[in-house]
Amino acid sequence: MFETLLEVLLIVAILMTGVRRIKLLISGFAIQSLCIALICFYLGYTTGESSLYIVGIMTVLMKLVLTTVMMNKVSKGLNENKETDLIISIQWSYILCIAGIIITYGLLREFGQPFLKVGIVLMIVGSILLIGRQKAITQMIGFLTIENGIVLLEMYMVKMSLIIEAALMLEVLILALIMGIMIFNINKAFDTINTDKFSNIKG
Repeated sequence: MFETLLEVLLIVAILMTGVRRIKLLISGFAIQSLCIALICFYLGYTTGESSLYIVGIMTVLMKLVLTTVMMNKVSKGLNENKETDLIISIQWSYILCIAGIIITYGLLREFGQPFLKVGIVLMIVGSILLIGRQKAITQMIGFLTIENGIVLLEMYMVKMSLIIEAALMLEVLILALIMGIMIFNINKAFDTINTDKFSNIKG
């Protein structure tokens, strides 16, 4: 089960690099968060660490439910629900993603624990979405994907206390809420959420 969840994370990450529809990207983030929560539950069961159960529940509530619901509500109010003008094309996004996976798994082939590899891949995919897309909500999904990758790295590198993990998740939720409100107001005021449209706006 553990390996299957990590494989699902990897497949979803690859698919997200070529997705243009915002709702599909939100669904991809939701699947990521669900897999991470299930991994926490699995590790909690196998290791006996009760704190992992709490982290899993927090992931479900803050990411899978609250953040995903907020992004879906924002997407319903948008005039544009699909990325049209990409900074990095779909083809190049796939190439960069696959290249990143090959390099990551090649350099870290001696490391048996897959947390590190999948976490880095999620950070690569998040960076591609953050840099290669123009819509603010897509860039927000890229940021959240990077954060999911960081969570996996934390599982590999250190055993963080529950308080620190809770603070990080709360910070992500607050940032997501703020960005959601900003995206909604930008779309309402300018009928677009393409960030390149605002380069010539002067106060």
